[in-house]
Amino acid sequence: MRYLRSILNTTSKITLALISSLAISSCSMMHDDMDGCKKDLRVRFCYDMNMDFIDIFNSPVKTVTLHAYNPNGDLVFNKTEEVSDIAAAGGYMKLDIKPGIYTLHVWAEGEERQPNSYIYTTSGDATNDIAKLDCKINRTTRDIQHDLTALYHGYSKNVDMRMEDYGTKTITVPLTKNTNNVKVVIQNTSGKRLKASDFDFKIDDDNGWLAYDNTPVMDDSITYRPWAQYDGSVRAANENGTQVSAVVAEMTVNRLFATKHPQLKVYNTNNGKMVFNIPLIDYALLVKGNYNKAMTDQEYLDRQDDYNFIFFVDDRLNWLNANIYINSWRVVLQNTEM
Repeated sequence: MRYLRSILNTTSKITLALISSLAISSCSMMHDDMDGCKKDLRVRFCYDMNMDFIDIFNSPVKTVTLHAYNPNGDLVFNKTEEVSDIAAAGGYMKLDIKPGIYTLHVWAEGEERQPNSYIYTTSGDATNDIAKLDCKINRTTRDIQHDLTALYHGYSKNVDMRMEDYGTKTITVPLTKNTNNVKVVIQNTSGKRLKASDFDFKIDDDNGWLAYDNTPVMDDSITYRPWAQYDGSVRAANENGTQVSAVVAEMTVNRLFATKHPQLKVYNTNNGKMVFNIPLIDYALLVKGNYNKAMTDQEYLDRQDDYNFIFFVDDRLNWLNANIYINSWRVVLQNTEM
C-alpha cells in the first residue's frame, strides 16, 4: 500500500511537470495575445516629492509624456496620455516594447493655467539624443506676467525591465514638481491704507530653461512678475481694533535651485525707490526647520512648492526689516543690512 502511494505521488508530479511544460510551450507556439503568454511592461507614475510625503499623482497631474530609450540611445517609445485615462486603465501606462534595459524620461503638466506655457523639443528632434529633451518657458520677452501651468519632471536611468518568464512587470517613475507659487504680502499695521498700485514686484532668475535631467541650461535672465496683485484691509483682533492694510502679489516661478541666486525685489512706484531686495533662496531656507534638516537644501526646495512672505512697512513705505513671516514662521533678522 505504501509502495502504491509512492507510485501515485511520483506519477502526479510527472503529470504536473508535463502540464507546465506544455503550457509554456503553447505560449511560444500560439499567438502572443493569449492570456498568460505575454510579457507586458507597464509604468506607474508617482508624485510624493512633496512636504506631505504622500503620493498624490492622480490629483494635480493632468497629462504625461513618456519617452523610453534603449542602451544604444535609440528612442523606442514615446507617448502622451491623459492622467484620467491612465487611472481608468488601472493606474499604469503600457509600453509596447520588448523587455530590456531602458532609460525613462517624463515631462508632465498639471491643470492648464496658461496655454502653451512651455516649449518642448519634439520627439523627432530627440531621436537618438535624450539630451535634446529639454523644456523652456514659452516667452517673447524676458518678463513673465502670467501664471504658469504646473510642470513636473521624471528621469530614471538604465531601468532593468528584463523578464525571464511571461507575465507583467511594473516600473515606477517618481516625479518632481518644478513650478512654485510665491505669494508676497506687504502689510502696514499703522492704519494707513495701502494700494496695489503702490508697489512693483518682481523676481529675477535664470531658470527658464531646463535640460532633460531637470538641471538648468545656461540662458538669459528672466523676470517673473505678478499674475495677480491686489489690496485689502482687515480690523486687527486687538483691543484697539487697528485697521491692517495689505497688498498681495502672486507669482509663479520655475524650479528653484539651491546653487542659484534669484532676487525678490519690490519698488515703491510713487518715487521709484527700492523697498527691499532679498535673496529668495536664502530666505526660503530660513524656515526649512529642525525636522527637515536631514534633507538637502535642494530636496527641500523641490518638495516645497508654496512660499508665503509677509513684510511690514511704515507710513512712508519703508521696510521694517526687524522681522518677517515666511510660510507662517516668524523670522527675527539679526543682521538687517541688505
